Amino acid sequence: MMGLGREVDRKLACHPHATQDMLRTLAGSPDRGTRRLVALNPEAPKDLLLALAPAFPGEFLLNPCFDLLLLEDPNLLQGLPASVLKNILKRADCPRSLLRWAAFCGSGPIRAAVAGRQDVPVELLQVIAAGPYVKAAELAASRLMTGT
Repeated sequence: MMGLGREVDRKLACHPHATQDMLRTLAGSPDRGTRRLVALNPEAPKDLLLALAPAFPGEFLLNPCFDLLLLEDPNLLQGLPASVLKNILKRADCPRSLLRWAAFCGSGPIRAAVAGRQDVPVELLQVIAAGPYVKAAELAASRLMTGT
């Protein structure tokens, strides 16, 4: 069924009734576009989405089931590699709720990623500046002092 060609595989990867087994097979495709569509498919199982997140952090964030996954597992974000989280936090379409979570609960590098955004609210910079992570706190304090 899979491997019939890039276009067919891509159509299967984004089909709303694709089975989890089909999506698992397609996630192993050599075609990046097919794997990307699997990462966007809400039928993809959680473990598969987590495995695809490092290569497709934006698609992981934009997957329609992302909010449901967070409701099911509030610690989901803490289990992601820091590189994936930082990539998500740098995106213009990163939800404010995620920035807030990262400012309050993230590790030092995660808080620094939030402090480095040009559009971060002053409130979050203040939280990071008062936090325990020196580099992130210094970055946030510097941004607060210079107003940038």
